[in-house]
Amino acid sequence: MENGRRDFLSHNHNILSTGVLRRHSSTKFITVEAMNVDPDDFRSVTVQMFDWSSGSPILLPTVDPTTQTIPPNQYRTFRSFEIPPATFSYEVRIIHPKDKDVVTNVFGLSDISFDPQEGNNVLQHDLAKVKLS
Repeated sequence: MENGRRDFLSHNHNILSTGVLRRHSSTKFITVEAMNVDPDDFRSVTVQMFDWSSGSPILLPTVDPTTQTIPPNQYRTFRSFEIPPATFSYEVRIIHPKDKDVVTNVFGLSDISFDPQEGNNVLQHDLAKVKLS
């Protein structure tokens, strides 16, 4: 991403990160739930999932579009494809407008039909704000 684009994103958007997480042996999928609580306006949310097993971030493919526009008072789901068995660490980044109308949570799943694992999730208040510049 070019510097001008990064600066634009960091000034107009929150960039949140899970940090690098160790993958639990039963985690097969990653999912992010993003909710727009604004009663009137749409919000655009981008989710990126990275494999950090090599020591550098490698983008993981996702089932759902990485950027989705969420209507007022609705939520959208962002899902990974099945995580490769060799992946032992990963990160999720969430980019959304700088307001308090978007709430996001990240879950590790043992089944694509939404089987969240206890203790294998990162809630909104646990996400770290980062600045990519």
